[in-house]
Amino acid sequence: MVNPDSYSSHSNLGSNVEQYHVSSGWSEIDEWGPEKVLQVYDPDTGMKGVLVIDNTSTGPGKGGIRFAESVTPTEVFKLARTMTWKCASAGLPFGGAKGGIIANPSKVNQVEWIKSFAKMIRPYCPSQYIAATDVGTTELDMAVFAHEIGDMRACTGKPQELGGIPHELGTTGYGVSVALRTTIDFLKDIKRKGLKASKPLIDLTNSLDTKSNNIKVVIQGFGNVGSFAAKFLNDLNIKVVGVSDVSGFVFDDNGLDIPQLMSDMKDKSKLSDLPENQQQQHLYNILDKDEIFNVNTDIFIPAALTGVINDKTAPKLLEHNVKIIVEGANIPTTASADQYLVNNNILIIPDFLANSGGVIGSFVEYQGRTEKEAFDLIEYKITNNVKRALYNSLQLIDQEGDTSQLDVRRTAMETAKQIVYRAMLLRKGAISVAREAYARKERVIY
Repeated sequence: MVNPDSYSSHSNLGSNVEQYHVSSGWSEIDEWGPEKVLQVYDPDTGMKGVLVIDNTSTGPGKGGIRFAESVTPTEVFKLARTMTWKCASAGLPFGGAKGGIIANPSKVNQVEWIKSFAKMIRPYCPSQYIAATDVGTTELDMAVFAHEIGDMRACTGKPQELGGIPHELGTTGYGVSVALRTTIDFLKDIKRKGLKASKPLIDLTNSLDTKSNNIKVVIQGFGNVGSFAAKFLNDLNIKVVGVSDVSGFVFDDNGLDIPQLMSDMKDKSKLSDLPENQQQQHLYNILDKDEIFNVNTDIFIPAALTGVINDKTAPKLLEHNVKIIVEGANIPTTASADQYLVNNNILIIPDFLANSGGVIGSFVEYQGRTEKEAFDLIEYKITNNVKRALYNSLQLIDQEGDTSQLDVRRTAMETAKQIVYRAMLLRKGAISVAREAYARKERVIY
């Protein structure tokens, strides 16, 4: 069996390009993919990279390039698979893929490494892979990438001068805020419309209803996703009481002044750089970053890295009265933690629904349309997709009894798989089979 975290030699794409064939028996392979797993190495720069093209039945694989020391092929595959479900759920003509460069971007020549990675994977761009920004990469990296590929369609998230809609405008964070607002509206509808629901869901609805405009949110991660999620939630008058990054946790139980915080962070790289002494006009209570799991809040938004909600941290969220989790990051919750939280009636809006604003904005850029059209489409698609998943989940628990949980991830995943499965059948030319398979999928009318 191939070890996806080790390197083996294969050179059909140029100097020192390494490729895993799906026929090699890699343990992650299943009926959905991946179609290609590439590992590349450039001895001139020292660049090591990974590209996973998971499933292209609905279109070329779409996914960002992650630039971090922690990148592994297994992680990149999991992120690519998330993109498969995300693009399908959003109804976009993209498949799932992901790129990764294995280094701390601040400790290498970032431009040369991006150029080297682009050169190595050029045969696949943009016909099978369309890149974007991710952790460690910016709109400037996308400019370098597109120029090296020689095709502006090779990536999205480019600078505006190149016709791009940069993720730095907050498209992903905006989508997270829309997902949360839609969830709260759904819970209000249960009571307003007198919808049949299980006791745990009724309890959740009543609990949030009594708080009304005093619902509290904490956000783990204050980068592009977390900071803009905070901004757009603040615009909705939803109280953000805490935010964290790798350096610390800023908390105020009465609610943070988000516009002021974002202004104060403009010339700073981390939260721990904020002033704490009396000589400064704006003071911040900066705690250890892990204290984010030890404060009472209604809603928790992980907007950092993968696996932060795990067997150790999930019980802490339950202990501190978290009722809703909106996944702003990709794969922030481990499978066992997810099951534990669902079993304890925590409502989770999964990543491939909640944080799809970035890829929806990428689609608008890919079509050559405007920023306003991007934000309008993000609101439309995420509102409808989250609402559909919630109502479909509600229909399931109505059939199962008063103690059943609302498992939005399972319901939304079934919808995404139906879309990809039908596309895979169509690609094979099995049109009549695909039509029959999709006809069996019932739609909830709301």
